[in-house]
Amino acid sequence: MKDPEILFEEITNEITAKGQLFETREYEDTKGITHKEYVSFPDNLKGYFDFAMLHAEKEFLVYESERFLFKDVVAKAAQVGNALIAEGITKGDRVAICMQNNPEFIFAYMGIVGIGAVCVPLNSWWVPDEVIYSLNHSEAKLLFGDKKRLQGLENLKNLKKIITSYTPDDNFTSFNDFIKDHSTDWPDIEIARDDHATIYYTSGSTGRPKGVLSSQRGIISSMFSWACISTVLSQREARLGKDSSPLASSESCILLCVPLFHATGSHVAFLLSILVGRKVVMMKKWDAGEAIRLIHDEKITDITGVPTQTWELLNHPDKDNYDLSSLKTLGGGGGPRPAEHVKLLDDNFEGRPGIGYGLTETNALGTLGSGDEYISHPSSAGRVVPPLTEIMIVDDEWNELEEGKIGEIAIRSQSNMLGYWKNEDATSECMNKEGWFRSGDMGKFDGPFLFIVDRIKDMVIRGGENIACPEVENAIYEHPDVLEACVFGIPDERLGEILCSSIFLKKDSTLTEEELVSFLSNKLAQFKIPAVIKFSPKKLPLVASGKFDKPTLRKNFISQN
Repeated sequence: MKDPEILFEEITNEITAKGQLFETREYEDTKGITHKEYVSFPDNLKGYFDFAMLHAEKEFLVYESERFLFKDVVAKAAQVGNALIAEGITKGDRVAICMQNNPEFIFAYMGIVGIGAVCVPLNSWWVPDEVIYSLNHSEAKLLFGDKKRLQGLENLKNLKKIITSYTPDDNFTSFNDFIKDHSTDWPDIEIARDDHATIYYTSGSTGRPKGVLSSQRGIISSMFSWACISTVLSQREARLGKDSSPLASSESCILLCVPLFHATGSHVAFLLSILVGRKVVMMKKWDAGEAIRLIHDEKITDITGVPTQTWELLNHPDKDNYDLSSLKTLGGGGGPRPAEHVKLLDDNFEGRPGIGYGLTETNALGTLGSGDEYISHPSSAGRVVPPLTEIMIVDDEWNELEEGKIGEIAIRSQSNMLGYWKNEDATSECMNKEGWFRSGDMGKFDGPFLFIVDRIKDMVIRGGENIACPEVENAIYEHPDVLEACVFGIPDERLGEILCSSIFLKKDSTLTEEELVSFLSNKLAQFKIPAVIKFSPKKLPLVASGKFDKPTLRKNFISQN
């Protein structure tokens, strides 16, 4: 039997050769950097949406009691695009979305990028101050939101606000009123591959969230790359005499169980489904019991979310009361999955666990682990997604390290961001002139498999949500009784990490944990407020540089919890 690794390379070369579906060629980007790109590649997302019409009469989107065919979704999106143009939105203008998962999110997203405007999905868990900052920073001209997210934004000037049909309110224009009477045919607008498409805000290691600016090309490249590796893996399995069903296809049905403002939700679940003709069953928020019911009722084949979610499915008391045999893939991303969880998932579900690694800055593209490979290497993040993605391990000077050496993970592909919106300094800190992006993650290679071992950035990942520790510390310091505050994460089996804070108060302060949480609730989204807060009777320990000794504090918190 041929070596699986050699077979992987052979099939990749076959399907990317001249005249093949994933044929590639070299091109020079706007910065003079040479990349590979796909030849049979739509120039923009509006052209990408044409793939949906290959499945026009097929069911595409399910949300509670609502069901939409592929053609219905495309028609609604075109109406949004035409309504935006009538409102004065032009190519390159920023249009924001801040709402819970619902069909209007998808209609708005497609309509915005389909006319060459820039979609700005905002974290629906943010408090108004955080939303307002990102609206001002992105210079958004219009906002699609739901009632809960629009509360506190009533006095914003120079920003038209469209409210979803699920939460009608007299103070805002309703979504249905906004798009009614507009054409269901796309307007004729010239949109190039390198035109701006989206700005996703991501919590970095310092201060306010940064706006990740991506091109039309960058987003579409991720979809084609995932389709490519799915084809390679299924063909390899077929030649090895194993189950050869692709990871995603028109026969699949995915449970969209993560927020659409994350690249996992918008890219892996929603946008990829357009290319392959896959049905999407949308949850407005995560609930393991409801997910189990939907898997049974809708014959879900794929679930992709943070590792916490599949772990909760496994441990839910109702799991054995439903038929979950339709599941084929139990994907994970946004954080590590303990190796022991991988084996338990594989033993207890007919579907196979999988893992993906990517960042908002790479449009979620990076590595993928699935099937026997992932079971055999459960601590890995999988293999590099071919044929456009390059990953190397580098030192502080961008020198590539040899296999087995630990360094920072650097990624290059045409899916990489164009840069951070209005933040050239932050962009130059993590991207070099050759187009490589420093991830802030420490890792190593063992053969074709990438292993992530640590993070450089001062950040905690709680259930897939990035939390910048300095941002939380700054909010705590706004309380007049706080003298010292240090924020960090400790391991948690369900969420991956939970946020903790050690605080030294000013003399004679009587501040309580409840009072501090109440104080923070108007400054930070709920998930950013530390779950464990301890007041120290003495000043916090320091390291030689004068910074707080987080390793010692973390160790103490772990031993006490």
